Amino acid sequence: MPGSSQPRVLVVDDSTVVRRILVLTLLQMPAFRQAQIDEAGNGAIALARLKANRYDLVLSDVRMPYVDGLELVRRVRTELGDTRTPIFLISTLGSEDDVRRGLDAGATAYVAKPLSPHHIQQAIEQYLSEQGGADPGE
Repeated sequence: MPGSSQPRVLVVDDSTVVRRILVLTLLQMPAFRQAQIDEAGNGAIALARLKANRYDLVLSDVRMPYVDGLELVRRVRTELGDTRTPIFLISTLGSEDDVRRGLDAGATAYVAKPLSPHHIQQAIEQYLSEQGGADPGE
């Protein structure tokens, strides 16, 4: 994930508690200990932040008010033309169809809740290793 020496991450969820868990989970990972982490409480706010800033990683809930996670991914990929930023969808919706819809919308990965820091870290680490082990922000 190319970028500045300090990776920039956007965490999107309508639950303050879940956002906090995701932020703490990221900060425990060596690749993100020095990350600049921004938060958004819904997809509309996230979309505005993504229009104004470049991020090395986005973690987003699926079910949110205004603009849900699926619509956020679609709009980032089409309206913003950003096909490179990894977007991980995190949701209680974990059926095969839900996962397929998320990936078809353009998500990089889909992690089903219940929220487990280990599963999130594992998904991010797998993505990083597939990208050649590069630290985000390099």
